[in-house]
Amino acid sequence: MRGRLIISRFALLTGLSAKTLRYYDEIDLLCPAAVDDLTSYRYYSVTQIDLAVRIRRWRELGLPLDEIRDLIDYPDRAKEVFIRHEQRLSAEIEDRQQSLLHLRTYIQEAPMEFRTEQLPARQTLRIRTRLQPPHYDVIPEALRDLMLHAKARGYPIAPPSFFVHHNDDQGEGSLVEVYLPVVGNVEGDGRIEVKTFEGGRAFVGRFVGPYDKTGAAYSAVVEEALRHNLKITGVTAEFYVKSVPDTPNPEEYETDIAFFLEELEGEH
Repeated sequence: MRGRLIISRFALLTGLSAKTLRYYDEIDLLCPAAVDDLTSYRYYSVTQIDLAVRIRRWRELGLPLDEIRDLIDYPDRAKEVFIRHEQRLSAEIEDRQQSLLHLRTYIQEAPMEFRTEQLPARQTLRIRTRLQPPHYDVIPEALRDLMLHAKARGYPIAPPSFFVHHNDDQGEGSLVEVYLPVVGNVEGDGRIEVKTFEGGRAFVGRFVGPYDKTGAAYSAVVEEALRHNLKITGVTAEFYVKSVPDTPNPEEYETDIAFFLEELEGEH
């Protein structure tokens, strides 16, 4: 499940926009792990997520880019840099009000619920497709097709439905697999396959709210995983625990955002 990350995928996982990442590349602050000679596509490594998240958080605190560069190049000077920045904020309180408000909002924000678990194997109907941000409609379309297939044949469904996003940088977009868990004897049809989802060890965050706000939740799960020194692979899954069939209010949707973890020594 390891692999390189296309720039849109790296942006989603770190909370940095693709435009910002291109700029950081231009000024040699955060350069991609590889650049395709023919297409000039930028590819990042999952090992760069930690640094990218730290850069984003430093920028949220209002640190100038030249001081962020000092933090990266000379980590032993961190205390000096932070003290200087604190003094500057105090002296320029009106100019820095937005940064202080952002920090207060971050501190007061209701935390997500996190857990580490072994996702179980399960029988599913699956559709493999490609995601090309910002066009995310392929996921609800695949879920609709899976649901219609199951209901037309009377297959018992075992919620929640979910999709897995892989680190596939071959071709346009990135690979996603959309799953509908089912029980009993089932058959596929066309692009709908019968597939056993193998599961795996993952770090999971429960997000409550509409789907169009899950982007920020991804970076929150990454930060919490890094805080616990967990090694994520970059491969993710979204489990729709409470969704459209359960409530008409998008603010009540519950989505488990799972980051698959590297296997522990001795695991197979």
